[in-house]
Amino acid sequence: MAKDEDRRELESDDVTRLYGVYHPYFLRGDVNDDGVLDFVLAFVRRDSDRDSPWFTVVVFSGREPSGFGSGSVLERDVSLADGDLSVDRDSIVITPDLEDEETVRRYRWDPIRRSHVFVRDDAEEDDAREPAAQT
Repeated sequence: MAKDEDRRELESDDVTRLYGVYHPYFLRGDVNDDGVLDFVLAFVRRDSDRDSPWFTVVVFSGREPSGFGSGSVLERDVSLADGDLSVDRDSIVITPDLEDEETVRRYRWDPIRRSHVFVRDDAEEDDAREPAAQT
């Protein structure tokens, strides 16, 4: 499992001030909309370079009455030494670099596929546009 120490030092203390206790590689919440608590962990490859380690992000779904299912991999070989994991409404957010908004990736639960799927931000923008007139 990735530890807090696997993260590079932050230049500012804004994240710690915002969250209080901050663990960049662990999050919990209902990430598959079934009403049961789930959690997401990042695992670090200890055989990778210490200055730029590779991480694997895994989702563990909660099961009733208690316990968790085996994990399902969301992403492999992602750089998270300058980033973190978070939840934004109904999405798991993987941010490889907190200083670079272009690197953010979102995964949303798809009940039909019964898995998390990558969400393209540009697809949401396309949906918001009015369709062209058809003549």
